[in-house]
Order: sequence, then structure tokens, then C-alpha cells
Amino acid sequence: MLTEGNLFAADKNLNKIQAKYFEIFKIRREESGVGEKTYDISTVPEEIIIFDESGEELAKINKSEITTKIKTIFDKIKNSSTNTFAIPVAQELMSDLLCKQIKAGNDRKADLHLMLYDRITPNTKDLGFSIKSMLGSASTLLNPSQATNFTYKLIGRVNNEKINTINTKSKIRDRVEEISNEGATLEFVDLENNEFKNNLVMTDLAFPKMIAESLKVFYSGKANNLKDVSDVLEKEGTLKKIGISKNAFDYKIKNFLVNIALGMTPTHEWDGYSQAYGGYIIVKEDGELVCYHLYNRDEFQDYLFENTKFDTPSSTRYRYGSVYDKNEESYIKLNLQIRFIK
Repeated sequence: MLTEGNLFAADKNLNKIQAKYFEIFKIRREESGVGEKTYDISTVPEEIIIFDESGEELAKINKSEITTKIKTIFDKIKNSSTNTFAIPVAQELMSDLLCKQIKAGNDRKADLHLMLYDRITPNTKDLGFSIKSMLGSASTLLNPSQATNFTYKLIGRVNNEKINTINTKSKIRDRVEEISNEGATLEFVDLENNEFKNNLVMTDLAFPKMIAESLKVFYSGKANNLKDVSDVLEKEGTLKKIGISKNAFDYKIKNFLVNIALGMTPTHEWDGYSQAYGGYIIVKEDGELVCYHLYNRDEFQDYLFENTKFDTPSSTRYRYGSVYDKNEESYIKLNLQIRFIK
């Protein structure tokens, strides 16, 4: 972005929209313990001028000096056969740009801020963007934790010990299947974390139950892609029982995915505002950059809905997937994790 000075919007299939792009004037990054730096590419056409948070000039770099390094770094990442490896030229480039860290803190949705010329308004805006890369393994949209546990009551008696000793590679799914084989069903009770529950209710009062029913479809082995899960819920009549149409359900799921992408986290009270309020920057497998901006929210919603799936995190780490008794009733917890489809 520093060398090209623009960022193209994408359709739901990650294809660049040639007629919709944003001109970049400046990029701001904040690093823990270091402070904020601004990279200005609007003052001198061929130069990047770096300022600290007080506005003092720190360095100047010619754009041509980093163009070749970018290609080398991309090729090294793309062609590496291991997950962890050193790229000396990347360290050189970070040094040139006065970067100490690559990633934003886990509590931040915005990885960087761009000062853009908005050709639609038109004016200049300072907007936060989150970055997702399609290089390497698929990244998560919603990270798992104990806060993302959903609690279900078993309607019908089962052999707890028999179920809990199932230790296959797909043990959670196999345990849920065994519960069904023994004639019991799962009835959603509540979320383990009230903060996350309150955040889900921001989408719809019945949204916790909608997600709970979706998780049952996933852990029953019927579907994992969110779009496919929606189809199963309609086919089995679950949406009709909840009292919602498929179109309304899909709409709410899409809004939820955008909320997660741009601001909502399970363990912090959400005020309804986006932290990464500009949108998403996607690094495609060929190295091309595209973005989903607030102005192409519909394409962003469709992209998330069609390119995310439920996943199974560690049951030991997040303490779910075992049947337990409480007040003479049996319960089980299922965990929510959402990952991008590679």
C-alpha cells in the first residue's frame, strides 16, 4: 500500500472491483511500548516520510528501495515448506520502516489506520482496518474460549461414563452422536459467559438460541459451513420452530459475522460500534490486496457468510464436550469457533 498508494474494493468472491478504489495518503500503526508512527506518502511522490506520534520526522525512504524487498518477502512466504522460518530481507525492511512488531495486540480489531481519499463522498477519512491473509493456514474469525461455551440439557437419560470415554479423533461429534443413539436430545439452556450472551442479544433477542441450534447441526456432523448449516436448519424445520424465516436467519447471521469481524469480542461488552471501522483488507494467495469497506458492506456480508465455517477447538483447553450431572439433570457444553474456509 505504501508503494502503490491505493486499495481496491472486492466483490463477494474476492474479485477486484476496478471502478471502486481508495487513494491512500497516510498509514498509521501503533506498537505496544513503542507508540504510534505515521507513514506519509502524500507529500513527496516517490518518498515515504515517517513521523512519530508528536509529529516529529523520524526518517525518509524512497519507495523504490522497498518494492523489490516486498516481492522477495512474498516469494519466501509462499514457497516455504515450514511454519516458522527467518526472512532476513523482511527484518531489513522492518528496520527501514522503524517497525518493531508485525501484529496488532489481541485486544485490537484494527491492525492499522489508513487516511483515505474517499471518491464517493468525496473527502478524506482516517479509518481502521483489520487484515486477514490467505497465505498459510486458514485464520479464525471468532477465536474460541470458555466464554464461547453453550450449555445444553439432555432430555432423556444416557450412560455418562460410556459417552465420556469416547476418545476418537472426532470425539465431540461422536459423543453427540452417541447421545442421540441412546435416545436423548439436546435442549439449549444458556451461555457460559453473560458478556457474550449480551453481545449476541444485540443482534436479536433470540440469537443465542439461533447459534445454539446451529452448533447442534455442526456437532451432529450434518454441516460445517455456515451457509450449509442454514440450509439444514430450514430443511429440518428448526427455523420454523424458532419462528424465523430462512431469509431473516441468514440476514442476522451475516450481521453477526460482520459484528465479529469489525468490533465484537466474546468477553468485552460491545457498544454496537466497529473498532475496525473502515473494514477488512484481504491478502490473497497471489499477493494482491483487496478490501471490504463500509460502502461495500453487502459484498462483505456475503463473503463472510459463504467463506466461514464452524470448527472444533481443544475440548481440554476450553472445558466442553463431556456429559455431567447437576441437580439430577445431565448437561453438556459445546464450543463456538468460526474459521475462514481456505
